[in-house]
Amino acid sequence: MKIGEFALLNNVTAKILRHYDEIGLLKPSAIDPETSYRSYEPEQSHLLNWIIILKNLEFSLTEIKEILSGPVEGNKIVHQLIRKRIEITSVLNEQIQKKIAIDRLITIIEKEGFDMDKNIDLLNIEQTHAHEIKKNIPNMEMFLDTAANISALCSGDDTVSVFRFDISHFKQVNDDFGFDVGDRVIVACYQMIESNVRVYLSHAAIGRAHGDEFVVFAKADKEAIIQVAQSIIDDIKKYDFLSIGCPKQMGCYIGGLIGHVKNITEIRNLIESSIEAINYARKKGPNSITIEAYNL
Repeated sequence: MKIGEFALLNNVTAKILRHYDEIGLLKPSAIDPETSYRSYEPEQSHLLNWIIILKNLEFSLTEIKEILSGPVEGNKIVHQLIRKRIEITSVLNEQIQKKIAIDRLITIIEKEGFDMDKNIDLLNIEQTHAHEIKKNIPNMEMFLDTAANISALCSGDDTVSVFRFDISHFKQVNDDFGFDVGDRVIVACYQMIESNVRVYLSHAAIGRAHGDEFVVFAKADKEAIIQVAQSIIDDIKKYDFLSIGCPKQMGCYIGGLIGHVKNITEIRNLIESSIEAINYARKKGPNSITIEAYNL
């Protein structure tokens, strides 16, 4: 069928089909040597449908061409879809943080008015903001899902790591200063973990294990994990906890494992085994790091 008919059949424009031909993404079945008119077979709609699906999922045309060129394997497409899902999740998390910042600005301006000459501290965690951020911290179900996605992108030779973060003497904060202050401490620590993970680890998942404990899973070796762990501790040492209503300067324990895992069961075992590593860190005292090899 002619290019116009094929375009109409698939709800696209002839201009798009010409572009796909020019870049080698979707070639016509025939080109008239005299008129240069392009012709297509109805069966080519299947390939065009996949192009449209992947394009709507924000794959670039270059990525789509790579995915669909040659024999198409299901595992290859799944691998690329997982990679895109991680990318989109990362963007969503950044957008959530921006939304929270906007909410803080609205609250500040409504409460105090707009003053161009006034410095605004968006790191000042008020209680309403603490609840909003705490609500958006990934739970263990979301964490495990993202961790499984990251693991699926790894080859058998890739090293993965998991580490736990626990706030030292956190119960005393709740007992002495109240649960609202405790929430602000949890949120402040999460933000320090999140910001350092984003800087140092390209593929990582963060989740709240329970209470004041967080867990991080990443495609990373021991050196990278120790680097991010030490950076988190450095930030905690410098953080002004009094500014969020906590007169006590907080510390933490970080314990983790590095190794190789292949599936969600092994990921769960790795995460569960990391409990022993953080217990070793607790024995060494606040702001201690223990990272060990994981053996199945």
